[in-house]
Amino acid sequence: MGPGDLAVAMLVTTGATTKRIDRLERQGYVTRSASDGDRRRRLVALTPSGRRLVDDLFRVHLANEAALLAPLADSQRSELAALLGELAAVIEAPPATDPTVWRGRR
Repeated sequence: MGPGDLAVAMLVTTGATTKRIDRLERQGYVTRSASDGDRRRRLVALTPSGRRLVDDLFRVHLANEAALLAPLADSQRSELAALLGELAAVIEAPPATDPTVWRGRR
């Protein structure tokens, strides 16, 4: 994935993304390489230690999520999931015809 794609996915500027990639590269979690299709384009990839870190952090994330949801009854969890699904649909909806209405456009 390219740095610009990462910036869009993380909702930050390309400058902020570059700083984060620089730091992750220094720590050995990512590598940069030239794209085969366009030598001007740089690609960012996880290293093996970067993949291990993501796996470890994902496990921590799942444990935190379980702890947050533990107090909720099954019916409350179902309701929360339905509401979050509706919210996601609104965020991912095509742009509104009225440019003053926000519909998840970046």
